[in-house]
Amino acid sequence: MPRRTRKRTVFLPPKGRGWKSVNKNTSDTITLNFDEYEAIKLLDYEHLKQEEVAEIMNVSRPTLTRIYNAARKKMARALVRDAHIKIEGGNIEVNESWYFCSNCNISFNIYDTHIFCPMCKSETTIEKIAENL
Repeated sequence: MPRRTRKRTVFLPPKGRGWKSVNKNTSDTITLNFDEYEAIKLLDYEHLKQEEVAEIMNVSRPTLTRIYNAARKKMARALVRDAHIKIEGGNIEVNESWYFCSNCNISFNIYDTHIFCPMCKSETTIEKIAENL
């Protein structure tokens, strides 16, 4: 019997919900999980070591390697197939509530009880995407 999968810790949501292909006629969409996005961001963008990222995400180093390899394969497949990339889901836990503004297409988290977009200050286009999953 396999062990229960531990939730991966993700602190900040991506600024957007994904990327649209230049080819508007494609219907092919690749889904990147939040934990896969976080692994790519911390390892490739922030240039942290695997041991540091594994500790941040609350997983073992081999598990982080599997998450990272899955993310790289999905990104490569999306680039080669000219597919859209959507970021959502995964076995994660978050520390704050995440929101998405459909007016300016950014994701953000809030630290107070008044919900408005930090970019465009809109209150009517906000959609909750995650809360302490």
